[in-house]
Amino acid sequence: MIPQKYLIATLFIAAMLLLVAIGVGFRPPGEGGVTSGGPVAITMVMDSFEAVADWPLEDGWSPRFIGAHDPDQREPWPFEGAFGAPWEPASPYLADQGLALNGPQGTSMVALWRGLEWRRYRFDAPLASARLAPGRANRLLVTLALGPARFETRLLEIPEGRVLWSLQSSAWSRFSWDGRAALVGLADPKRPERLLLSVLPLDPDLPEPSLAPWNEDGLPAPPRGWPASQDALWDDARDLPGAKVLLPWSPEGAFWLPRQDRLWTCAGQQWTAWRLARGIWERAATGEGQVFAHPPGAMGRIGGSATELRALDPVEAAPRFLSSVEAPDWRRVPPEAPSWPAYDPAWAWRGDADALTAWDLRWGPGTDALAPERQREALVRAFRPEWKTSLKLRASVGGWLPHGPEVALRESDSSAWVWVGNRVLLVRLTDSERTRRLRALLK
Repeated sequence: MIPQKYLIATLFIAAMLLLVAIGVGFRPPGEGGVTSGGPVAITMVMDSFEAVADWPLEDGWSPRFIGAHDPDQREPWPFEGAFGAPWEPASPYLADQGLALNGPQGTSMVALWRGLEWRRYRFDAPLASARLAPGRANRLLVTLALGPARFETRLLEIPEGRVLWSLQSSAWSRFSWDGRAALVGLADPKRPERLLLSVLPLDPDLPEPSLAPWNEDGLPAPPRGWPASQDALWDDARDLPGAKVLLPWSPEGAFWLPRQDRLWTCAGQQWTAWRLARGIWERAATGEGQVFAHPPGAMGRIGGSATELRALDPVEAAPRFLSSVEAPDWRRVPPEAPSWPAYDPAWAWRGDADALTAWDLRWGPGTDALAPERQREALVRAFRPEWKTSLKLRASVGGWLPHGPEVALRESDSSAWVWVGNRVLLVRLTDSERTRRLRALLK
């Protein structure tokens, strides 16, 4: 039997709620009342997302790289991921398939979500870079930090984890934009103004090493005393396989590998277009001006030689040109065209008219119809309570994530990675008109 006093109390509360509901119902909608006539439309806003998988983090583990440094990235790269394109500096969140983790005592791991289960690839050195091959995610390219200024790059076959090749390198490695080759660098330990690049296939059989001769007819000679044969290189450089090119290098330098047989380099106001012929890199053209990539389809240039600029009518302070990535075929950009955004590998271009980043920066009329990005903020709200809980349970969370959960959007894959502190989740984004338009723009 329920005591009588509890029944009376329950009936009293119910009556009061009924009176409140009736009072609200007669108030105007603008003052909190309900609309009259027809059914009431109820919109429920839920900051909830489908969790596809989650990775529990033991203390001391985090999705962070150690000593990573892409040589042509001016500003520190945000950890929150991007489109997953091969021209971007590496992110610890590998598309919608996995994440790179560094742990205590110099250990590291790449965890890939395959076939509704996690596959683990462990390493006995910290990770400085990790990438999945674009278009064919059966190749994993990692760069390990072996010690002070000592790095090693490995190409692994996925899912078996077999090492196809391993070699000494600098603190980064990347794939060509077409996903058919890997680019690694090796700095001269005694002369930092020189950088050796090597392009390697994604197969275990590595080609014979070669070195760009810098002896093309009609093009400027290399710097004085420049190595013309492999025997003139330093020890580690002689052991590096593949088609190699030794570049004059400075902190403002940049290079791009749009195809396995096309390489663009720029240092200051001097650019060079390279092509791979018969296993040897040779210069196709060189010139003056500052070159930037408009990935994946074009190269942009600002300025040029004095002769070229005198031929312009009228002469602009900084004329602009565009070329395909195949070979220099510069065409002038109309002076009235909007200024290009400041170069950053985060930009993805659609022809020469539109560009955008995963942080909702955009350029060009084709992006005007793209709705604002809303899901990152919604994910932060949805997982903030769990971040607060892990903040109390684990002291390291405050150092890693002082302001809230970390969200790495992968809108082109309709997914996101969310690091809440003691675990990382792979969640499915809500399909929307924005994500559909975004996928169309990135094709």
